Amino acid sequence: MADISSTNLDELSYADRTSMKASELNGDKKSASNELGKEEFLQLLVCQLQNQDPLNPQQDTDFIAQLAQFSSLEQMTNMNTTLSNTNAYSMVGKEVLIEHADSSGGVKEISGVVDYVEIKEGDAYLSVGGVSYPVDELVKVLDVSYAVQSHLPSVQAQTQTYDMSNPSEVKIDLNLGDEGYAANSVAVAIDGNYIDSNLMRYEDGVLTISASAFEDLTAGSYYMGFFFDDPYSTTVTDKVTIKIVDSGIVND
Repeated sequence: MADISSTNLDELSYADRTSMKASELNGDKKSASNELGKEEFLQLLVCQLQNQDPLNPQQDTDFIAQLAQFSSLEQMTNMNTTLSNTNAYSMVGKEVLIEHADSSGGVKEISGVVDYVEIKEGDAYLSVGGVSYPVDELVKVLDVSYAVQSHLPSVQAQTQTYDMSNPSEVKIDLNLGDEGYAANSVAVAIDGNYIDSNLMRYEDGVLTISASAFEDLTAGSYYMGFFFDDPYSTTVTDKVTIKIVDSGIVND
């Protein structure tokens, strides 16, 4: 290609001028984006019209075909935007996980329910906890029932042992729930009988049951049932097993 610093533009060949225009256009766009959108497509078409060979101009049918391609590209772009916004509206009321990049460059995970969706300059934003986030930052959408399950009271699977020769408290790992689905209290049953609430206390995720609650049981394994007073009346009867044994050895 000719050196434009020492050559008059009028003296450049058709191929040189076309190559120069295309390279300038590509150079400008590479710094912004590697994708060819409708604006770039239109600029290429205008560049082609301005620099076509006057001795061998393109046929009308060629331009019509290119304009048809441009129209198709524009319609696809608009359709993608419409579909993206429509999908965003369907997020209202759902539990979502968002990865938001803060000003320091770090990524913060935000989870919560989408209150509403708004469109700003053609882009959809999700309002979660009173803050708007671009829909592009959405990474996970949770099913309603699945989301509720994660907030309901729960009991970890575990096996506890009570030695009749060495009576001691039994501690159960237990979660009362959160996010409006928490229970205020839990009733516990073993062998068909409820344990007196005065024999239990709950603190920091641990339910402690007094040794006297097990003193009338015979040796064997028993499932314990947990009945919460949360909005869904959660019941857990298959997670905790207590083994009643009699070692015959009394510890000091």
